[in-house]
Amino acid sequence: MALVPRDFFRNWWQDLDRYHREMDEHFQRIANRDGFMKPPSLTSFKDFFTPMRNTWKEIEEQVGGSASIEQDQDNYRVIVDVQQFAPEEITVRTDNQCITVEGKHEERKDQHGYISRHFVRRYQLPKGYDIGHVKPSLSSDGILSITAPRLVLPAPGERIVPIERQNRPAIKGV
Repeated sequence: MALVPRDFFRNWWQDLDRYHREMDEHFQRIANRDGFMKPPSLTSFKDFFTPMRNTWKEIEEQVGGSASIEQDQDNYRVIVDVQQFAPEEITVRTDNQCITVEGKHEERKDQHGYISRHFVRRYQLPKGYDIGHVKPSLSSDGILSITAPRLVLPAPGERIVPIERQNRPAIKGV
């Protein structure tokens, strides 16, 4: 049994949006009645926060490490965009349960001034996959693909996993 109903957050968001619209209409009526300057109108609460969501997404992409996960019967795969980092600035580690990807470069000059980047992402490997045989592969266009096969033997402790470099892009047509 769930502690929160499945549609709780959707309803909460809709209620908050409705409240925002009602407040906006209320202040519009007051402004019209009393001759005050009209406040700017927002079409919805969601529209107000959409630019912030997009900004955070852009920041994550600039810092590096935006990722996706694929899982099937044979493999668990993490795909990480690390094009902002040189191959020697990327480290893949494993311990008994997790794959950790780290990218770091010290301050350097770019077209806007100076920038340094650092990210760490941890992925807990689901049961049934072999963390002892994790294989990272870096494409020439900066896509890091980390594959863990189905479990065959018990997993070892923490280790640094060497990254295989490829001379082909991960994305076709690039």
